[in-house]
Amino acid sequence: MPDDFYCDEVLTGRIPVQEVIGTENVIAFHHTRPMWPTHVVVTSRRHVDSSLTLSPGDDALLREMLDVIRRVAVTVNEKHGGCHVVTNIGKYQDSKHLHWHVYGGERLPD
Repeated sequence: MPDDFYCDEVLTGRIPVQEVIGTENVIAFHHTRPMWPTHVVVTSRRHVDSSLTLSPGDDALLREMLDVIRRVAVTVNEKHGGCHVVTNIGKYQDSKHLHWHVYGGERLPD
């Protein structure tokens, strides 16, 4: 798996995704290998390593991402009665590109 799945595969169009919400700087799409009945990924269209590398100049991007996350979470919450909003950092971050998972329902079997 590449270090940056989103830049290398999703944002180049190599791997087609089912978009949920798209803005100028952010894309939300159904996870390509979901672990939950509803599993949406929200990521920036511009490369940012992680939430640890955001700079003050990224405030507008972060606000835009949080707005998209909120919009997705409202829908997932309505469908499942709750949802998780998660980002990973460091060794827990498989793809070195800032992204959030918004998911709900009972975990799917492996």
